[in-house]
Amino acid sequence: MIFPFPHKIYDDVTGIRPEYLQEKGIRGLLLDIDGTLARTKDPEPSPAIDAWLREMQENGIKLYILSNNKSPARTESYARRIGCDWRHKSKKPSTKGFLAAAAHLGLQPHELAIVGDQIYTDVLGGLRSGMWTLMVQSTDTYLWYFPLRRLVELPFRFERRAK
Repeated sequence: MIFPFPHKIYDDVTGIRPEYLQEKGIRGLLLDIDGTLARTKDPEPSPAIDAWLREMQENGIKLYILSNNKSPARTESYARRIGCDWRHKSKKPSTKGFLAAAAHLGLQPHELAIVGDQIYTDVLGGLRSGMWTLMVQSTDTYLWYFPLRRLVELPFRFERRAK
């Protein structure tokens, strides 16, 4: 049984440093959009997120958007802006999208980290796929159901203990 404790938790994606990823052998990031790179209602990432994405790419970190978003237009728009490939309707936490992204990037699952804001989709799917899991605090705190989601995730909102 997998308990969905993330490997590391950050306030936002800009806290994730390329040096840390390289130290862990992580060569690529699977990125969630809504609640992670931007709020669900935001049409594009902020300048700070844009700068962070460029920094990752400049340091040789491959990027791929893995989203449960139903809209291919939204997912493709973000991917074009970033300059990476993408998959919408990923059905996270199913491993299918995670492993397809790994194959597409030419990386092994242990060389990838999922960056997301949800325990039961991003973190659980990443762990089930053998990937590093980097959780960020959600940018979607304004949504009516956010307190409910936070409540059911509470037991797992702690960093995974190192083995």
